[in-house]
Amino acid sequence: MMILHVLIFALFVVSSSADKCADCLANGKHWCVTVGQCGFSPCLTTITKALNCPSLPDKAHAYNDTFARTKIIVTNAASYTMTPQKCFDSQMSTMKVSKIINVNCDRYGPEAKCFSFTAVDTVQKVLLITFRGTIGNTQLTEEILDFFHGKKQFFDSGNVFEYFYDAFLFQWNGGMQQDLRKLKYQYPDYELWVTGHSMGGAIASIAASYVVKIGLFNADNIKLITLGQPRTGDYEYAKWHDATFKYSFRVVHHRDIAAHIPPMEGQDELFHHRTEVWYNNNMTIGQPYELCAEADGLYCSNQQVDLSQEDHYYYYGIHFVDWGLAGCPNI
Repeated sequence: MMILHVLIFALFVVSSSADKCADCLANGKHWCVTVGQCGFSPCLTTITKALNCPSLPDKAHAYNDTFARTKIIVTNAASYTMTPQKCFDSQMSTMKVSKIINVNCDRYGPEAKCFSFTAVDTVQKVLLITFRGTIGNTQLTEEILDFFHGKKQFFDSGNVFEYFYDAFLFQWNGGMQQDLRKLKYQYPDYELWVTGHSMGGAIASIAASYVVKIGLFNADNIKLITLGQPRTGDYEYAKWHDATFKYSFRVVHHRDIAAHIPPMEGQDELFHHRTEVWYNNNMTIGQPYELCAEADGLYCSNQQVDLSQEDHYYYYGIHFVDWGLAGCPNI
């Protein structure tokens, strides 16, 4: 009971601080985090963007370590094998792959495959979309070079990184749309889980947003969880995303380099949406995590200077890419 009271008090404090911060910024001043006052100067740490005013999900849409550790990690590991059903047969037997998509997703350079799949679980009453991350140096190089091609308009809600948007559309038009519409027709009340790792996390963000924009799913019925997601869109996209999704988490392992690229540039350039879940440790069972109250500020993983490629492939205590390639055996 005492713990519950502490959590409720903490959420109240964050909510109260967010209101004061938002009012402060609306008046053209900065919010000083260091002392919790508007316009205080000199200030060690300031907030100048409204999306960085402290805010956390409500209790009904809280992050659950067990859910991510036992289900989300399995779906992402499964995306790194051409036979994802093997992982589900081993770890989530009621989840059945519906459609596998494996298409070229590079508009400009040499062929680079993007892999994703849809699945359905009639026991958990869930539909699933999972996107694989970057594979190979060719795709990584093209992804980085395509950053200079700029951003693409995302409906009326800002812009997203062109490479990620194109990659999603290639997969959407490569069989995903038809299959997801069929599943939605068959199971109209099922919850939709959308997930992905690395580049796949960015595509997952766009996919979840896209199916809401076209009216196929209600945002309140979507759970979006990504692992090591790079910045995906600009400030306006992040603002729309945060106002639309109640359940959206970006899980970041310790010094994972991918969460910090492409770089944030200029006043309204690429900007992370909420909510970052930062494990500043090896992510084994029982390790603590921090829910970052800012969207993309100088807290949580953005404090890291020494970034790591190795941390990008170790999530929840395992090298989940190798684990997936092995068929997700019991550990």
